Amino acid sequence: MVLTMSWGLTALAATALLALFLFALERRWLAGYRRGFLITLMLALGGIGVTSSILLGAWGFNSAERLLSAQAVQHLGNIEGIIESEVSGSLDQAMTSLDAIADASKRGLSSGDASLIRQSLRDLQHANPSFLQFNLIDRHGNSVLTVDPSAKSEAIGRVAIAYGLEGVRFASDPHYSAALGRYVLTIGVPVKSTSGEVAGFLASSFDIQGVLTRIVASTRFGETGYSAIVGQDGLMLAHPNPQRLRDNVSQYPAVRAALRGEEGSAVAVNNEGKEMLYVYRALDGTATVNPKPMVLMTEMQQSEASAALVTLRRQFIFGAAVFTALCLLVAWWIAHSLRKPLSSLLNEVNLIDSGELTARIADPGRDEFGQLSVSLNRMAKGLEEKEFIKEVFGRYVTKQVSEEVMRGDVNLGGESRCVTILFSDIRSFTALAEQMAPTEVVAFLNDYFSEMVEAVFEQSGILDKFIGDGMMAVFGSLGKTSDHPRRAVMAALRMKALLGKINGERAMKGLAPISIGIGIHTDEVVVGNIGSRKRLEYTVIGDGVNTSSRVQALNKEFGTTILITGATYEAVRGEFECRPMPEVPLRGKSQRLAVFEVLSLKS
Repeated sequence: MVLTMSWGLTALAATALLALFLFALERRWLAGYRRGFLITLMLALGGIGVTSSILLGAWGFNSAERLLSAQAVQHLGNIEGIIESEVSGSLDQAMTSLDAIADASKRGLSSGDASLIRQSLRDLQHANPSFLQFNLIDRHGNSVLTVDPSAKSEAIGRVAIAYGLEGVRFASDPHYSAALGRYVLTIGVPVKSTSGEVAGFLASSFDIQGVLTRIVASTRFGETGYSAIVGQDGLMLAHPNPQRLRDNVSQYPAVRAALRGEEGSAVAVNNEGKEMLYVYRALDGTATVNPKPMVLMTEMQQSEASAALVTLRRQFIFGAAVFTALCLLVAWWIAHSLRKPLSSLLNEVNLIDSGELTARIADPGRDEFGQLSVSLNRMAKGLEEKEFIKEVFGRYVTKQVSEEVMRGDVNLGGESRCVTILFSDIRSFTALAEQMAPTEVVAFLNDYFSEMVEAVFEQSGILDKFIGDGMMAVFGSLGKTSDHPRRAVMAALRMKALLGKINGERAMKGLAPISIGIGIHTDEVVVGNIGSRKRLEYTVIGDGVNTSSRVQALNKEFGTTILITGATYEAVRGEFECRPMPEVPLRGKSQRLAVFEVLSLKS
């Protein structure tokens, strides 16, 4: 498990979290919930505390982590120093042993009696098995003696012989011997005569793999810590696990860095898939000619190296949780203290919304909530007065007109405007009324007009007046709407559909169906308040009103329900299925009038 925490990322995440809380407060993300503001405020205040605890805790955790990591790296570095000293000491001791044998071999080499030399070499092999074989070379470069218990001879290179016969100690870099099946060094010392001249060269294949393996095996530490040595070719020279020998680790970042002459530490995954902490350095090469450095590494599983951080992390989480709980508790208390004045404000708003305009907030105070309460009380009083005026005014004009007048949108002097006028009438109503009592006639008309007026209101039409069993509605007289012809025709189609509902109910009662006629005309008229100083009526006047009424009367002649004039037809021809009717003369008109029957909406 990775315990490393990046201070920069943690600080960024904490800052982003705080910004999110503040942004949520500003944007009112929880406005859709019943107590969304209090919840948002509590989260924002708590978020500040949580962010602070995260930042402080992460900073402390990061500092402690760096300190523990530095201690672990220093400990592994000390172990590397010990290994480096042991490797150097082992090679120096091997050279010293060869020097001693070479000094004792000069008499045998000059006399040609190799038996004494052979026994000395065998004694040295017995004392130090790392000497795998010996070769004694005379001053002419010929081999005069080979001591090889395994009978697997490793040839001595010409370069080594040349240096030895020049009187120079020689050592090669570690190389893998196929004959001996392991990594070896070729080491040798010159053999000098009693007169000091070079008489030969004593060489040995030295088991560097065994020496290095014993050294790294003796320096294990902790539960997972160990040392390893890697050759110039990136292959493992020595490892506590024999199966890892000759393992290719050239891709390790630590190996690549050490071969470049660098030293330091790194965390990476090894070939076994484990995350390891590496401390690495270059180990000086052993070769006399062009020495190539090796890599000395000490490794430990990252989880063990940072084990002390587990306890620290638990303490940090516990402390952060406690601090967070305290912050949320304080935030809850602050939010709760704001709940009472907010509830009072909300309660009055709900009462006003339900029509209780007499509701007032008592003892509002002088703070911001108090100022808001005073303003709300003042608004409620104003609404109460306005509603009273509108209620009285509404007894004389329709609701839409009274609201427009209250808003100041109606020109009390009248104005010229293009509108669409709708007239409707019940056919043969006189004969129908003769069959009913007066109370039944009134009840019937009330039910009928309730349905028909609703169809007008659905399309934002204005009910101008009732005329016996007929009614007049105007579309486009209020506001700035250019689609009033379409709205008038839509209202007419809706009235026709509602007539079907009314007739269905009459059929269930055993009554005869009724039929209506609707006439629609679009024209320029005068819209305004008409009447005396004591009694005004908001209506429309003009020739267009008469035309609409006369078009409605044509339904009886044509046997239709909805007729519109050519002016209206030109405005709605793309939206409704219409059928042209014969042109007819109208009283007071010099030209015949084109009319159309509205059938339905276009598909």
